[in-house]
Amino acid sequence: MRRTGWIVLAVLMLGAVAEVWLLAWLVQTLGLGWTFLILLAGAGLGVWLFRREGLRTFRSLFERPESAAQAGNRVTDAMLVVLGGFLLLLPGLITDVLGLFCILPVTRPIARRGVQAALGAFLKPYRDRAVLLDARLNPDTVVRGDAAPEDPTVIRGEIEP
Repeated sequence: MRRTGWIVLAVLMLGAVAEVWLLAWLVQTLGLGWTFLILLAGAGLGVWLFRREGLRTFRSLFERPESAAQAGNRVTDAMLVVLGGFLLLLPGLITDVLGLFCILPVTRPIARRGVQAALGAFLKPYRDRAVLLDARLNPDTVVRGDAAPEDPTVIRGEIEP
């Protein structure tokens, strides 16, 4: 397994341990009945918010975007709403807070920027390879460089990684 996979696994395990610890502390502090009611209220709020924001977000997917960035933002928002709804349905307070962070329109742009930055960093090597492959497959590809304007020399050849 790659190093990234181990890090994700460790974060998920630490999150589960923190969730169980927080629930145990809440049961000791408030009692089992109140803790159960808080968890039930969180799930109910999650279902309501997921329906409301989910419908709004998925309707926006079918509207014509003004730019490619706006289309990407809409797709990312839809993904975040689904993730937030899933997190709100899981029992636990930490997952509820993360789910609200993904679903609420006020905090969703922050989550969107984080997801897009993470995906951009993860996909950068593949994007670079795709650009090189495209340049190899199209022999008339123009690669802009820093040449002197008075030097009209054209260099033909292959691009190597």
